[in-house]
Amino acid sequence: PKWSRQGRGMFPTMACRSALALLAMRHAAALVVCGVDVPHAKLSAASRALDGVAWPQSFPFGAEDLTPDWKGNDQMFYLMPKLVQHAGEQSRECLTRLYECTLPPSGTGEVLDLCSSWTSHYPKEWRAKRCVALGLNALELGLNPSKTEWLVQDLNRNPKLPFAKESFDCVTNSLSVDYLTSPLEVFSEMHRVLRPGGLACMAFTNRCFPTKVVPVWTRPFTEAHHASIVGSYFRFSEGEWEVGVADVSPDGWTGQRDPMVVVIGRKV
Repeated sequence: PKWSRQGRGMFPTMACRSALALLAMRHAAALVVCGVDVPHAKLSAASRALDGVAWPQSFPFGAEDLTPDWKGNDQMFYLMPKLVQHAGEQSRECLTRLYECTLPPSGTGEVLDLCSSWTSHYPKEWRAKRCVALGLNALELGLNPSKTEWLVQDLNRNPKLPFAKESFDCVTNSLSVDYLTSPLEVFSEMHRVLRPGGLACMAFTNRCFPTKVVPVWTRPFTEAHHASIVGSYFRFSEGEWEVGVADVSPDGWTGQRDPMVVVIGRKV
C-alpha cells in the first residue's frame, strides 16, 4: 500500500481511507429498520445477523433449548419486587431513543409492553392513549409511569394474550425476550393483537438471570447469535412479518458498556 508521512509516524493512506469509510458507514448506514428511521443505529455483526439467512424448514429449537435451569413458578421467582435496572445507563438511554422512533406520537396510539416492570424505558414525557403493562409483579407494574393499565400474567404458563385481534399499534419487550419458554406462541399472539403495519420491538442486552435464561441464549453468548434467535421467533411464529435488527448500542468497546440491540418486526 501507499504510505504517507505525518509528523513522526508513518500511516498507510489506503488503510486510513478504509478506516474512515468504515467509520462513516457505521454511523450513516443501517438507519432504516422495517421502515423506521433510527438515526443512532449502526452497522455491526448483530445488525447484519439476519442478512441473507438461510432458515431451516422447521423451528430449530426444542424443549431442551428453551427450558431454563430454574424450572419453578416464575411468579414465585418474581414474588419480591426487583426495583433495579437491568442495563447500564447509556444503554437504557439508547433504548429510550429507539422507542422515540417506534412508538406512536405522544397522546395517541395503543401500546402493549410485555414482560413489563416498574419501567418500560419509554421517553419520560411520552404518554399513549392506552398503554398496557403486562408482567409478573403487581407492585412493579403499579409503579410504571407509562402505563394506563396493568395486568399480571405469566407468559411462560399462559402465552395467550387477553386482547382482541388488532388492538395495538406497537408491542414492546424490554430486556426479557431471553426468558420466554414458549416464544412461538407469544410471537404468534403479538401478531394477532397488532394492527397491520404495527411494530413489535424486542430489546436485549448482555445481562440476564443465568438460571432463568433459556439455554440456547448462551450458546454462544453474543449479540449476533441473540439477534438470530429472536429473528427465528418471528420467522417461525404464525403470521407474516418484515424483520430487521437495530444495533443502538452506545459507543465504546465491549466491556466498557452494555450493548443494546432491538429486533423489530413489522406486521405485514
